Amino acid sequence: MPNPMPIPRLSKSLDDCRQMLFTRIEEVQEEYQSKGWLPRRLNLNKGVVRGLIELFAWGLYQLYQLVEATVRQGFAKHADASWLDLHADQVEQSRKQATKAKGNIEFGREGRQGNIVIPNGRILRTKPDGAGQVYRYVTMSDVVLPDGASNVLIPVEAEEYGCASNLTAGQYLELVTPVSGISSITVKANWLTQEGADIEADHKLAPRIPLAWLGNNGVTKHAYERWAMQITGVVACRILDQHPRGQGTVDVIIKGTAGIPTDELLQAVRKSITGNYPVNDDWEVRAPQHVLVTLNAALQCHPGTQREEAKVKVEERVRALFTDPTKVVGITPLQIGEDLTKDRLVAAIMAVPGIKKITWNGTADFPVMQDGLAVLSSIILTATAASES
Repeated sequence: MPNPMPIPRLSKSLDDCRQMLFTRIEEVQEEYQSKGWLPRRLNLNKGVVRGLIELFAWGLYQLYQLVEATVRQGFAKHADASWLDLHADQVEQSRKQATKAKGNIEFGREGRQGNIVIPNGRILRTKPDGAGQVYRYVTMSDVVLPDGASNVLIPVEAEEYGCASNLTAGQYLELVTPVSGISSITVKANWLTQEGADIEADHKLAPRIPLAWLGNNGVTKHAYERWAMQITGVVACRILDQHPRGQGTVDVIIKGTAGIPTDELLQAVRKSITGNYPVNDDWEVRAPQHVLVTLNAALQCHPGTQREEAKVKVEERVRALFTDPTKVVGITPLQIGEDLTKDRLVAAIMAVPGIKKITWNGTADFPVMQDGLAVLSSIILTATAASES
């Protein structure tokens, strides 16, 4: 794909502005002196005149800087912040706002006897991640774990807005405010009922502006993409418009901030498309096909490495492959139709300082079909000290 055309440089350096003034003054000195506007030739190298030249040069330099900045903001591809919001408003698009993660977490116990009341307002939290950040969740209603049952699903909501609260399967949670009798907290792969999302970044909003124009050219794949991508929580979609289910059919495959979209998110996309009434197509909005990923690896660490700390960082980087957007630097999330390969995993893991070798127990290659998405089912990591040889 060719590189985008850069904006021509319109500003000038301070030296350029200074030289422009020197050149102009030299050009008109004799004329102005003959007209009586100057008593004598000016000394441009020192004194009051040189000071005034420096002041004017600085003002001219600032003016050129303003011109370049203003022209840059006039193009949506290069605009940022509130200027980009103005471009989006021109095509009736708006920056998607942050939301909180909501879902159902499994509370369990060892036995099955008696009723256990889990009150509203109980707080759960994760372990600190590689940056020391802890994510907290609050139970949203009173729920009873009934006699004869070993577990129950509890509705929870993240305390903070953003996609970082979209837990992946098996991620550790603990009760900050204990409930007598509860011995386990389990995060299932499909625990979310609403994805947490960040405020839409500039680099995500900018492509939706030309898409709004492309989407006005009839009921094309661009139109479906426009209708889907304007929904908060949708980070990617794939439009299968070559008759995937027969003549006249279109499939809209959605990826959410947590990977596989919730039913609520899919319904929001369907409502968006229905509102635009593409009467001639047999269209369907659905989640990608799940490709469940089970990872089991033994890490060998260099002597002197804090193994538990390294293991936490490795797990964080691996989990970041399955969320979008990711808060982990250097990780590019998996997209619809993208294979998960051993090389991809090794690259993510070996970026953690102190890791010497990885031994896989089972496969680390997961092929994905064009309408599929790799979904983390479980991850087991062990860390041992490698020999010094």
